[in-house]
Amino acid sequence: MKKKADYIWKLGMFVIIGLAAFLVAVYFIGKSQNLFGSTFHLQAQFKNVSGLKTGNNVELSGINIGTIKDIAFVSDSAVVVNMVIRSEIQHYIKADAFASIGTDGLMGDKVLTISPGSNSDQIVKDHAMIRSNEAVGLEDLMAGLKKSVDNAEVITKQLSEFSFKINNGKGVLSKVLTDEHFADNIDQTLLNLKTTSDGFVLFSKNMNDKNGTISKLMTDPYYANSIKKMLSGFETSASDINVFTAKLNQGKGILPKLISDEKLANSFDSTMTNLQSGSKKLLEIEEAAKHNFLLKGFFKKQKKAEAKQKKKLEQSDKVK
Repeated sequence: MKKKADYIWKLGMFVIIGLAAFLVAVYFIGKSQNLFGSTFHLQAQFKNVSGLKTGNNVELSGINIGTIKDIAFVSDSAVVVNMVIRSEIQHYIKADAFASIGTDGLMGDKVLTISPGSNSDQIVKDHAMIRSNEAVGLEDLMAGLKKSVDNAEVITKQLSEFSFKINNGKGVLSKVLTDEHFADNIDQTLLNLKTTSDGFVLFSKNMNDKNGTISKLMTDPYYANSIKKMLSGFETSASDINVFTAKLNQGKGILPKLISDEKLANSFDSTMTNLQSGSKKLLEIEEAAKHNFLLKGFFKKQKKAEAKQKKKLEQSDKVK
């Protein structure tokens, strides 16, 4: 009888402890699922929930404020997530709030994070549909990573080809980097540029010198007026040349005929030929006359007179 009483007592204690554990579990589960408090509901629509499940937490600023009640398809490309959130949080969430899917830690469960919004004064209403930001999936990350790797491979290949062309090519860049003679030419060119630059600096300095010739030409009114007069003279000369050229082109005087009349030119050429021939014959006659016994004395006297005159000129030059 005593053994039976001990058995019943132990059984009762076990049942009580089990029931207490059950009630505690129900309390914590109900608390986490917001079963015992006042709640309100929100909805958000996503194209991809990225592994979000019913019962996952809903967070606001890193604090758990509710859970995912259910997830349902509304079309082949849209999923609606229903959330149960504690009522005391409602006045922190504005009408322009938006939801996004994240993870609880690096490898933790998925959570739905609500950003409270700030541009609206209206508090979100019960069963309202808030905006959503699509989560970046692992597939998208891998695709982006693959694209980056492919681009890096292409860039590496191009750099390799570029280096090969520089080391083995005959282009300008290859010569700049490898040809010593070409580099010397560039150095000389740079030196010439420096010399030119120094000369330009000196020229600018001379221009700024108030006592310099260039400065006077640019600032002194006397030089300016002289230059204006000179330019005016050039303009007048150019005008006279234009008039002279026009008269030549009209062909009314002797000079236009000499320039453009072929018949007159031939006649003038013939006259010059005759004059040349006549002068030659006169020289021959004069030479013959010098040897004639009748005129020989005359030419001797003339020669002596010329010699005497020449001597006087030389003496007068010495006196001076």
